[in-house]
Amino acid sequence: MSDRTDENRKKMISPYASFLLFNFVFFMLDTTASYFQIYLSDIGLTKTMIGTVTGTASLVALVFQPIFGAAADASKSKTHILQLLLLITGVLYPVLLLNNSMFYILIVYTVFVVFRRFQPSLNTAMSVEYSEISGKPYGPIRMMGAVGYALMMMLISRIAGSENGIPKTFYMFSIIAALNVLILFFVPRMEGHNTKASGNKVSPVALIRCRPVMTLILFQILLSISNGFGNSYFSLYFTQDIGGSNTLYGTMLSVSAFIEIPFLFLADRLIRKLGTRRMLMVLGMITACRWFVCFIARDTTTLFIVRCFNFIGILEGVTYSLSLSKLVAPRFKTSVQTLSATIQNVASILLSSYLGGFLADLVGIRPLYLVSGILVSVIVFVFCGFILKFDDSTPAFDG
Repeated sequence: MSDRTDENRKKMISPYASFLLFNFVFFMLDTTASYFQIYLSDIGLTKTMIGTVTGTASLVALVFQPIFGAAADASKSKTHILQLLLLITGVLYPVLLLNNSMFYILIVYTVFVVFRRFQPSLNTAMSVEYSEISGKPYGPIRMMGAVGYALMMMLISRIAGSENGIPKTFYMFSIIAALNVLILFFVPRMEGHNTKASGNKVSPVALIRCRPVMTLILFQILLSISNGFGNSYFSLYFTQDIGGSNTLYGTMLSVSAFIEIPFLFLADRLIRKLGTRRMLMVLGMITACRWFVCFIARDTTTLFIVRCFNFIGILEGVTYSLSLSKLVAPRFKTSVQTLSATIQNVASILLSSYLGGFLADLVGIRPLYLVSGILVSVIVFVFCGFILKFDDSTPAFDG
């Protein structure tokens, strides 16, 4: 009876439309995270303490993410796993407000990050896999995420800008998470392929033997670390160092997300025309220029304009995801996205949080943008010019 009900419910909306709708709501979750560091600063934590909280949570998450990825690839339903993770994080996030001590926040936030960090890579793996199976473009799916983020950011910025508004964003996260759980009931069930029933089950550790995958992930790691110095404290730089308001900060994020929409719609065609390596080189050099402009910026208008080029980072993410998915067989689709996202995010946040937080307190945030610009320029030149040798015709790795 439940299977028939499930089938009837999913007939109400086409599979592709369900992925469009889900991504529209899923990326709304990121709007509230933009104010987390501002909240920690408001309750008295220094930049070093903030870096310790975010860095430690990411370090612990590193242990669990590959486990989650392997479990998803071996599961009967990746969709149900994502629902469970969303439910857990939806409950945990407002619990952070119950106590202002650093130790309490460190513990609760660490548990939250363990379950939250895996969600984007699982959603990406499911969406890219469905796109490949159906022959439908992935760009519009990711584009709907930008639309949802932009629209929700308009609301979140108003809430955060009201009196005692930032704590209210924690409850908004829970509401959005609950909405995500409900919409997933309409999304086709995506099964894992690395199961005993499918034949030869292969350990995800085998991915380490795939040179193109590991080279691309190494490139991601180094870029994420470099960009992390600039990204981690942008909210504090904009609101405290430059003098922007919480409302203006939210408006800026919303506008930049709207600008992403046409570029995401064209993402698949741009990648096919330029090729992966050339696409990454162009995007990387523009990113370096953004950090140099942040270094010399002295007003909110300049930073507002720089942030409007955030679509460059989103296009980089789409290029990585599509390239990684093409490089591996179906059995590794989730594991490779998880491995990539986990290592690059954790490596980035560990360095940018611990070292970045220390440097931000020592010399200020502004010099970090100069460091980011120089590092990104060097890494993109070396990797795209000499190290990345694979192309879009490279055969998929099957273990």
